[in-house]
Amino acid sequence: MDVHQRIKTYIVSKGIKYNSVAEKADIPIKTFYRLINGQKRMSVEELEKICIRGLSVEPSLFLKKSS
Repeated sequence: MDVHQRIKTYIVSKGIKYNSVAEKADIPIKTFYRLINGQKRMSVEELEKICIRGLSVEPSLFLKKSS
């Protein structure tokens, strides 16, 4: 599973609104949707914004390979 898929699954499982994450991360909502749906490659900076600002979690949570 790719990073964007892991983030998307996490957001859905926690019942968090995409708009809320995008706003906290200071990422335009259209860009956020493209990132989270894999239509745009996510930069390290965007990953950090989404994780740290938007979700209050460490990016490493989504970088671990699932077994």
